[in-house]
Amino acid sequence: MRIRTMIAASAAAAVLVTGCSSSGSDDGPDPDRTRAAPTGGAPTGGAPAGERRADGAELLYRAEGKRSAQNPAFAPDGGSMLMTEFAEGYNKGAAALGVLPLEGDRTLKKVLEDPDKAAVNLPGTSWNAAAGAFTFATDRDSGHDEVWTMKPGGSPERVTTHDDNSGFNEPSFSPDGEWIVFQQSWEPEHASVQGDSAEQDSIWKIRKSGGAPVRLVDGKGTKTDNRQPNWSPKGDRIVFQRRTSGSESWALWTVDADGTGLRKVTDSPGEHTDPTWSPDGRFLVFSSNLGNLENAQIFVVPADGGQPVRVTRNDGSYDGAPSWSPDGQWIAFESSPGSESNPASLWRIAAPKL
Repeated sequence: MRIRTMIAASAAAAVLVTGCSSSGSDDGPDPDRTRAAPTGGAPTGGAPAGERRADGAELLYRAEGKRSAQNPAFAPDGGSMLMTEFAEGYNKGAAALGVLPLEGDRTLKKVLEDPDKAAVNLPGTSWNAAAGAFTFATDRDSGHDEVWTMKPGGSPERVTTHDDNSGFNEPSFSPDGEWIVFQQSWEPEHASVQGDSAEQDSIWKIRKSGGAPVRLVDGKGTKTDNRQPNWSPKGDRIVFQRRTSGSESWALWTVDADGTGLRKVTDSPGEHTDPTWSPDGRFLVFSSNLGNLENAQIFVVPADGGQPVRVTRNDGSYDGAPSWSPDGQWIAFESSPGSESNPASLWRIAAPKL
């Protein structure tokens, strides 16, 4: 199961281009919800227009060579998608942010690319209408990740500044655009000095304008690892994935926006990761190997817990990092053929009727 970690690298000149509680259900997406591929040009990278899998998923973008397309996050109007493209394979090498149109000429437009640096967005609520910007993490100005924002066509603006060797990454916006939630993690090059606490990430929030961050979930204090926080559409809850010390199982949890009301969503063994919300806030979409799947697939579960519904059915690939479209019609995700160690491409599938 993929656990993203930012990549610190040597400094270089910047190039800016403007611009579930039990085993899973066998229910899949309703065939009536499967839509024809939109008209227009083919995705870049040589992928055929309208390429589909047997489960109905439609290809959106496949990068060339060993480049890996990851972390789809819909624009607020649903007409385009923010994504991360790694240069050297899955989670490997420098990483650039791009915007992919979903209609017409689907040519990826790079909006931020720093040589030898990694700028990475989180699937889900990383692009916010109220803020008029998207948020992401990058090590462009330091040896560790900080939280940044950027308006389309504008310049990156730094939000956090901290002195220790942890990384501030995986940020997402509150619905009103005033707050950003993120995780604090200890990156591989610094983990050795942290000992057993190296993988006990915490969840924090900070105002978009900066200031002192507020801790919501204390990883070290609870001996848990907490990652990939996404804000609910109503702004009252934050979903994230959690693992207890010494365990390999990840579960989905929610916490109230003030750090109270910690609740577990999934109880079944497995690796349940990458959670994001449906636009009405009633459901969570996530990636999981539920039922001992060899490769994780996309599932949906009620936000208060319940029976998971399997959405993708392509056992020969890893499917992860899902995001729900603002109109509720689609779920976008990354998919790596064979396993998550291979370069990923971006796909979408009709959301199930729930």
